[in-house]
Amino acid sequence: MAKKISNQSTGKQETGSITETLFIKLERWFGRHDKKVFYSLLFFSTVFSLLLFDSKVTEGGDDSGYIERAWNLLYERKFPYYQGPGYPIILALIVKFTGLKVIPLKLFSVVCQLGFVFFTYKAFHKRIPFTVLFALISFISFNHFIQYYASQTFTETFVLFLQSIALYITFKIIDSVKEKETWVQVLKENYMKWIGFGLIFLFLSISKSIAIVCIVGVVLYFLLKKNFKYAAYAFLAFGVMRILYSLIVTNVYGPSDSDQFEMILRKELYNPGVGHEDFSGLVKRFFSNLNIYISLHMFRLMNLRNASTEVKNVIPALSFISSLVIIIFTIISYKKNRYVFFSAIYFIILCFGVFVGIQAANMQDRLIIVAIPLIFLLLYFGAYQVSMRSSLAQGLFIIASLFMLVITIGRSTMIANENIPALKRNLSGDIYYGYTPDWQNFLKMSKYCADSLPEGAQVLSRKPNMSFLYGNGKKFVGQFWVTTTNPDSVQMEWKAKNIRYVMIPNIRQNPKKNNGKVINTIHRMIVPFYKKYPQKVKLVKTIGKAEKCELFEITY
Repeated sequence: MAKKISNQSTGKQETGSITETLFIKLERWFGRHDKKVFYSLLFFSTVFSLLLFDSKVTEGGDDSGYIERAWNLLYERKFPYYQGPGYPIILALIVKFTGLKVIPLKLFSVVCQLGFVFFTYKAFHKRIPFTVLFALISFISFNHFIQYYASQTFTETFVLFLQSIALYITFKIIDSVKEKETWVQVLKENYMKWIGFGLIFLFLSISKSIAIVCIVGVVLYFLLKKNFKYAAYAFLAFGVMRILYSLIVTNVYGPSDSDQFEMILRKELYNPGVGHEDFSGLVKRFFSNLNIYISLHMFRLMNLRNASTEVKNVIPALSFISSLVIIIFTIISYKKNRYVFFSAIYFIILCFGVFVGIQAANMQDRLIIVAIPLIFLLLYFGAYQVSMRSSLAQGLFIIASLFMLVITIGRSTMIANENIPALKRNLSGDIYYGYTPDWQNFLKMSKYCADSLPEGAQVLSRKPNMSFLYGNGKKFVGQFWVTTTNPDSVQMEWKAKNIRYVMIPNIRQNPKKNNGKVINTIHRMIVPFYKKYPQKVKLVKTIGKAEKCELFEITY
């Protein structure tokens, strides 16, 4: 027996059959309890943020780098152009009041996670089916990959927070679209929204460099919807704010000291001498990244694969099938829900920017983490729409959803249980607990350099950002790649940098195993220098035994 039902995503009355009852019942139940469900999820999101809280900085060094750039802005008036200034600007405000204390800086990421969950709910509330909405909120609340960044000083959680606000404002603008509006009416009725739109997309673009392409996604959406006035105003709102920002910053701090476009074109990010990509090289990079991030990272981040982040686990066929499904579901969303369709266009453009702009050797899953919630939204919404065709499909859909939820919560709980002992030790004052011995010795040596060497002595470090943080603000000189192995060239290079001391850590190549193989960047430079000029190299300090870190004094 057919009956009238309300489609929550469109607000229209549609004729449905008894086979649709399961979804309809879910929608009605969520409609009556949506506030309680949301605030319960927000509460548990907070709980998991705290249980998964990591009070250490990572070995990669980028998270320490944001803190150091915040310090440089605050005390040296050096504007943090590199990797985007938005996040370091905010961190500088925290450093002003707390100093170089890691935990307050990381707690800000917890706050951003809560803001991200809250504004995601606000953005999609009553704009998509409740079942899809709460699946999305559950995903971003319990997923341990997303929660990992909620206690890091990477930009990801901060950008997710900004992005959720950007979606909220953009959807408000989409809601205001009317037929046969004049250019003046569009501006007059929405000028405050356009100002907010311009500001939030400006801050998004300066917080993650590649996010500058997101404005293209917005403009493209309005063009596809034939809302040409809105496309023009979106571009102008962002463009005006970006120009004003550039004029103010360059007048106060001077021109940028970081050529982001040149770095994008490099074949190897940290080795500019290798050269730059041509057009065919960028095309090859795009498809390499597409395979890496879609067939491997996307499935890992959604707990659908347990594979490690190795090239051997990339499956091009899976990437092709997944891309095809994304295209099909984008077409479905175009017909069914403009907010999901906007989200699809937005993340497709964002991923395109990442796949072209990031060297394929990078392989960091955090580069796509800001797109994962929207990818999940599209896939879940598409599956939801397909499942509406029969009661069996709806039942299987709900069972699969619950199964994924249990897996997500289970994995997060398991990782939380593993994390709690280290968290207790770190909070009790043992700041090195949780690092492997090679890193402990390196960080302890960084502190020794800050405490015991003459003030202003230049020390060479493989990870200068981490040395800076654990050295209580002492500046270290970085050696990120082997620039030369010629002893005289080494002497010339180090002398030009006024290097007085060199740290030689034995950092494992395989972080999980001490097999004797270490990252030997500085070793390869100092060994030939020592062989030719042994009298110019003097051992000052050794920390550790099996994976020791040594400090040498250099004379010229």
